[in-house]
Amino acid sequence: MRILTGEQVLVRIFIGESDTWHHQSLATALVERLRKEGFAGATVFHGVAGFGAHSIMHTSNILR
Repeated sequence: MRILTGEQVLVRIFIGESDTWHHQSLATALVERLRKEGFAGATVFHGVAGFGAHSIMHTSNILR
């Protein structure tokens, strides 16, 4: 386990599920790069639904 000291930063990156980098999932490419760079951790979350400043509902359901 890695012990973190000093000030830390949380970074959130929002991408689409179909986004790619060199013919692979962009999410996978980012996680692999962050691991190679020595970051303390990285997690990918799948957003099912949400809304923003204008209260418009966004969902991954294409039948909506």
